[in-house]
Amino acid sequence: MRSNDSQKQGRAQPFSMPNASTSPTRFDNYNNDFISHPAQFPLRYRRRSLMPTLFRKAEPLAGDIGLRFHADKYLPAGSMVDVEIPLRGRVQRFTGTVVLVCECQDGFEIGLWFGSMGDAERARIVERICHTECYLKGAQSRLS
Repeated sequence: MRSNDSQKQGRAQPFSMPNASTSPTRFDNYNNDFISHPAQFPLRYRRRSLMPTLFRKAEPLAGDIGLRFHADKYLPAGSMVDVEIPLRGRVQRFTGTVVLVCECQDGFEIGLWFGSMGDAERARIVERICHTECYLKGAQSRLS
């Protein structure tokens, strides 16, 4: 009876999940789904033109992992982005969709989801090499 009385008076009722055991997966720990690109390693990105995507049907995100990197400029969620990572004399190119934007003190953390499984698999290898090379440079400078 009290709940009906409070509803009649326009009071807000506290929200509770009907069945907490079947609640959807939370996105609190998004670090598991994104490979973090090391800040010491160069990365170039370019937002694709908006015009071709206005008239094309949106493609589903096919990759199983994304890339997280720092950007000085804001990239809106849903933007198609081309990423280039120079690695051992060759430039590795990837395409993805911005799915995460977090503002930080010196810019933005961008979460990019890859458009294909091939890009996702290749990005895992490329990022492993980037992290390894950063570790080796750090170890070498500590020994010197």
